[in-house]
Amino acid sequence: MKIGEIKPGKVEFQGWIENLRDKKNMQFVVIRDLSGKVQVTVIKAENPEIAEIFSHATLESTVKISGTAVANEFVKLGGIEIIPDRVEITSLAEPLPIADDSSIDQRLDYRWIDLRNPARTLIFQVETVLNQAMRQWCIDHGFIEIHTPTLIGASSEGGADVFEVKYFETKAYLIQSPQFYKQMAMAAGFEKVFINTPVFRAEKSHTKKHATEFSGFDIEMSYVDSQEDVMKVEEEILAYAIGEVAKKYGDKIKELLGVDIIVPKLPFPRITMKEAYKILRDEVKMPIKDGDDFNTEQEVALCDYMEKKNGHQFFFVSEYPSDKRAFYTMAKEDEPSYSKSYDLYFKDVELTSGAQREHRPDILKKQIIDRGIDPTPMKDYINFFKNGCPPHGGFGMGLDRLIMLLLDLPSIKEAMYLFRGPDRLTP
Repeated sequence: MKIGEIKPGKVEFQGWIENLRDKKNMQFVVIRDLSGKVQVTVIKAENPEIAEIFSHATLESTVKISGTAVANEFVKLGGIEIIPDRVEITSLAEPLPIADDSSIDQRLDYRWIDLRNPARTLIFQVETVLNQAMRQWCIDHGFIEIHTPTLIGASSEGGADVFEVKYFETKAYLIQSPQFYKQMAMAAGFEKVFINTPVFRAEKSHTKKHATEFSGFDIEMSYVDSQEDVMKVEEEILAYAIGEVAKKYGDKIKELLGVDIIVPKLPFPRITMKEAYKILRDEVKMPIKDGDDFNTEQEVALCDYMEKKNGHQFFFVSEYPSDKRAFYTMAKEDEPSYSKSYDLYFKDVELTSGAQREHRPDILKKQIIDRGIDPTPMKDYINFFKNGCPPHGGFGMGLDRLIMLLLDLPSIKEAMYLFRGPDRLTP
């Protein structure tokens, strides 16, 4: 029986000892499992054997208890207390090496203990609902789920920030994104696909939003006319998924994390990169030249301006300079120096990047060469598009980053079950 299911009558359940007050004549023990907490009350004179067991128990030990649940209006935990007739310590805990107020890096050393905190457990309950809702939206709208390799023969982004691994007698790389394989699905005629996969970035970044391995949620879709088609799908996915989180866990998130889940309204605000430049120069009074990428200070200022202006936590910036985007991004026909791409910002952080992709093999090969990338390892990728491939586009989203922002967590370390960064490979 789960603790959250307990009603007056005979009960048997298991859980963790969260608190134990050992008084002269009585013991009050709070037992916790994932579903809730309950108080066990021991009158020492009536149950000396059970009192002896609890007197030697330690916090965070696990127990199995049989007894009777009785109503008691003075008990804060649901108005029910347990009068035990049998108690078994199933695992005796040593003293805890961390506390709730330990630093995040200390807590990560003992993550299995850190995650027992109900507020931290809630993070992953939220992630479960959010991820499933995103998957369900895609399934309901005709998307096919695919599972792609995490080992690849050439860098998927054309850059140096890749993890190289020995692959028998040759080299392989951990994927920076499933980009190549999503596009292969478009050439295969799947039309619309989504993927949940680990993503690896060999970046020595020590910010609140970076990790060397994270969970990616990606889609790709055929027959798009521009990045706008992809943006519409992304905003609908997010509005639906955040709505599902609010329905199931909104109250609990407010109680344990102090965060209000705001379900975003459609459509999300949109600006072009040129409009963003103008806002930063004219409204925010920050210097930036056309063609530049944003620095962190400019991103934060732009996000603050857009939220105050629109009353919306999300907004799109589209049509980035072509030379700032990946080589497979399609350039605008009327202005090739700008691309059919976008970023989605949430609160003060870039959440996703998306675009219409270049599907014409001759132009794609030229863009690879123009970037100074060796086209030889890209041969298999370019071959995807030689036998017919529809115009297509998609986006990649860091699920852990979304959770961090949605729940106002101080760092992506809190949002990940086990964080991986430049200085952490354990536990």
